[in-house]
Amino acid sequence: MVHDSPDRAAPAPEHCLLVAEVVSRDSLAADRTSKPAHYAATGVPHFWRIEGLDRGEIALFRYRLDPTTRVYASAGVDTGKVSLHDPFPVTIDLAALL
Repeated sequence: MVHDSPDRAAPAPEHCLLVAEVVSRDSLAADRTSKPAHYAATGVPHFWRIEGLDRGEIALFRYRLDPTTRVYASAGVDTGKVSLHDPFPVTIDLAALL
């Protein structure tokens, strides 16, 4: 989580700029549906889901919150090495996570 919480305790979702979920078989349904819905309802501007694909790659599914509807819209899907600037500059080599 990336947040602006005033203390070091686990932040409430409304203090988060980005929440990223790493999907496992046991959490697949929650990571794809209920967790993003919860984060959107609390106003988290960015949600990322990191998930293994059938072809042996890791994908980064990026979503951006529509502030009017409080629903996430796709901001892209990435594999391999990705350089992003929103919500902050970062480079991630997804293949290196395998």
